[in-house]
Amino acid sequence: MAGDSPYENQLREAKRLHSEGIEGNKRAVVAAYEKLAELRKSYPNHALIEAYYGSSLALMARDASSLLVKEEKAREGLDALNRAVELNPNDKEIRLLRGNVSLRLPDTFFQTARTAVEDFSFLLARQQADPRYLTPKQTKDVINHLITAYETIGRQDKVKEMKKLLSKRK
Repeated sequence: MAGDSPYENQLREAKRLHSEGIEGNKRAVVAAYEKLAELRKSYPNHALIEAYYGSSLALMARDASSLLVKEEKAREGLDALNRAVELNPNDKEIRLLRGNVSLRLPDTFFQTARTAVEDFSFLLARQQADPRYLTPKQTKDVINHLITAYETIGRQDKVKEMKKLLSKRK
């Protein structure tokens, strides 16, 4: 867009590629990762770049054929996502990225379901304080993700609570 800085244009393109990667485009995952790695060198403390970099690493882990590479990339991705939250703990987009990655990794190996609960609970609390914070679809997704994460960690009381909350939103 007119007036955007070069990094904003590059980040927008990396986010577009990242979205294509989420949908299964392996080439887009690699291209997003490469763009984000370059942006990260130029802007080492930019929380949103760090978050997308971490998520792109998680996508690379998803697409890797070697179990060792899967683990290495997933752990690197988690480290970057955790760093992004440390840099900007109140950013909605960063919390959505980390929460989604944490929810999708096998908890028996990475123990990230509690991180997903933390992120999605943060987002839900913000939504309850300001009903415009999330879109209706995002709110429904956050509640469904909380149900899944709570099931993973064996918190049936919280599963019931979230299901009740979800039923009120229909």
